[in-house]
Amino acid sequence: MPGPDPAGGHSVSGSAVGGDVIQIGSARDVSIGTHLPPRPPLPDAASTPAPSGLNGLPCRRAAVFVGRDEALERVEQALRQGANAQRPHAVVYGLGGIGKSELALQYALRNTGRHHLAWWIDADSPAQIQEGLAGLARAITAGTHSVAAAQATAEEAAAWAIAWLAAHPGWLLVFDNVEQAADVEPVLSRLHGGHVLMTTRRATGWHDLCTPINLEVLDPRAAEHLLAELIGPERPAPAGEPAALAEELGWLPLALTQAAAYITHTPGMTLARYRRLLREAPGRLHAAAADGHDPGRVIARTWELTRSRIAGLDPLAPRLLELLGCYAPDHLPVDVLYGLQDADELGIADALALLASYSMITLGGDSVSVHRLVQTVTLARLTPVQRAAVHRTAAELLASALPDSPDQIGDWPVYARLLPHARAALPPESSAMGKVIDYLDASGDYTTAKELQQALYRTLRDALGPEHPETLWAQGNLAHLTGQAGDVAGARDRHAALLAIRERISGSEHPHTLIVRANLAYWTGEAGDVVAAREQYAALLGIAERVLGPEHPDTLSVRGNLAYWTGRAGDVVAARDQYAMLLPVRERISGSEHPDTLAARANLAYWTGEAGDVVAARDQYAALLPIAERALGPEHPTTLTFQANLAAWTGRAGDVVAARDQYAMLLPVRERISGPEHPDTLAARANLAAWMGEAGDAGAARAEFAVLLPIFERVFGPEHPGTLTTRANLDHWTNRADGDG
Repeated sequence: MPGPDPAGGHSVSGSAVGGDVIQIGSARDVSIGTHLPPRPPLPDAASTPAPSGLNGLPCRRAAVFVGRDEALERVEQALRQGANAQRPHAVVYGLGGIGKSELALQYALRNTGRHHLAWWIDADSPAQIQEGLAGLARAITAGTHSVAAAQATAEEAAAWAIAWLAAHPGWLLVFDNVEQAADVEPVLSRLHGGHVLMTTRRATGWHDLCTPINLEVLDPRAAEHLLAELIGPERPAPAGEPAALAEELGWLPLALTQAAAYITHTPGMTLARYRRLLREAPGRLHAAAADGHDPGRVIARTWELTRSRIAGLDPLAPRLLELLGCYAPDHLPVDVLYGLQDADELGIADALALLASYSMITLGGDSVSVHRLVQTVTLARLTPVQRAAVHRTAAELLASALPDSPDQIGDWPVYARLLPHARAALPPESSAMGKVIDYLDASGDYTTAKELQQALYRTLRDALGPEHPETLWAQGNLAHLTGQAGDVAGARDRHAALLAIRERISGSEHPHTLIVRANLAYWTGEAGDVVAAREQYAALLGIAERVLGPEHPDTLSVRGNLAYWTGRAGDVVAARDQYAMLLPVRERISGSEHPDTLAARANLAYWTGEAGDVVAARDQYAALLPIAERALGPEHPTTLTFQANLAAWTGRAGDVVAARDQYAMLLPVRERISGPEHPDTLAARANLAAWMGEAGDAGAARAEFAVLLPIFERVFGPEHPGTLTTRANLDHWTNRADGDG
């Protein structure tokens, strides 16, 4: 990873990446020091009208909706009375399968005339909530400002949507399936002037935020009516049968819907016969409550009947439902299931259509979703051996669906779509999970990568022991991701602990031990002790030359890092000279266009500039850039880093307007290639903000750093060096803007 990206600020050297892999010869300065691009700005929220007829409610709707008039009135009353109170929002809570989402949708549909905008947000996680609000911003600005909305980050677009809502009262937002109150609390406190309706399975934590509404099972007469409407008049039933069946199903809407689907799709089936079958096949639900109307037990009983029926029609259908129980509940790409070796795509499509006709799944475009309760009872009926086999097959299918190159940007959208299913289905120690972690590392989601790596390390430690080679490798990767996620001192300490084990097991000069020493030196420097990092690399270099040879690639990486930390320790001239001596060796060993050679050239340019010759640094980067474009490609991340460095040194050479404009051209490419919240993208945004200020617009710089700071805090944490530098830049440009005023 080449070259620094300085604009007068913070640098991150070429790191020892991946725990036991030396990649250390490439000072990479992600500076956050001195302009966001003249991207097209989002319009003023207060003066932007919503497009005529804008409505973001789901297209799905229950075929029959009965028995909820009282609940609808309670929602209406809570929102109407809360409009001028401290809690202007309402949440509907209740058991799975009880109809919370359908109630919210019916309320929204019946009140569209009262709201100039109604918008639905799937709210399983804070990330989904933010993306739902960003989607609202993009919908509102579609047309003349669609480019600005597309280039805005999710955080920016969500903040704009909240500002728009505050300026245009009379809207309705629905947050569906909120996991916990803390996920929506930051948003609720900023939403005023409209109605917010939420659904959740959690009964606690809401009283200080909104009006909670407990949704119970259907009234017996309403349940009977629902059943009769779903079955239709062509199947008349003796008096009392619908009521009896509704009672046996616990008056639960999901169970009633599934039972009606079974009855209507089974020739000769009657309500009485279905009841008899229901009693004969009670199902098995682990840890079921004693109450016969427990939703899980009810669904288990109905599913047992449906399974027997659909197995007779298509044996593949129940097998697919079992597999679906192993993934995240929503939006599994159907292509994953098409990987089954003993079934063709047409057969899988037919089986899924059969499951959908029995209301066991929901098909949507190229994905399939399953109710969480259906997932639970489907797997619960299996024996431990059967369940393990299904999980194994589900993991194999998902592993096959993952692209082979997690570090290739073009494959990231597939990984992002499969990530929730990977977390649900893949064993922590699997090679497929390793690919997922590599994707998260490459794409910059270090926090999630660290979380999954922690699970991998613990699994290997418990299964193989703390000193098994695979466990130690996982421990090294966990240390690396700890630092990447912002805890540089933690990374240093983890590597120190690992080094003691490596020295005892492998010896002080084993290549694996040397790798850990290199990583420890790197994170020692990142934790603030740059002199110690330099000294550790100096001591390591002699050992590497003796053990590996003076021109071994890892030895040359140690030389590069020694040069880098020599410069970081204050001797920039020595850093420049060391890179000048390293470069011809790299060219002879690896070739003039090898990435390691390009990294050495980039570092030589960087330290040439730091040693005082900023014009030479600019010119060296200008000469390096076309070589990288030819050797690596014009949009390779390394090439983009060179572009950033050329912009930075152009500015430091005195042409601040050109620096601003070069970052302005770079940023949209970074966002498209790496994603809007990748560390490299955020670095480009910060540098662009800084050069905006240097070019004379201190107010714009202040505004951009004000937007960036909460993003850095969320992505990296409040104490990450990049966050601290961003906060310092915000203070700096605030003072400059106030002074200019």
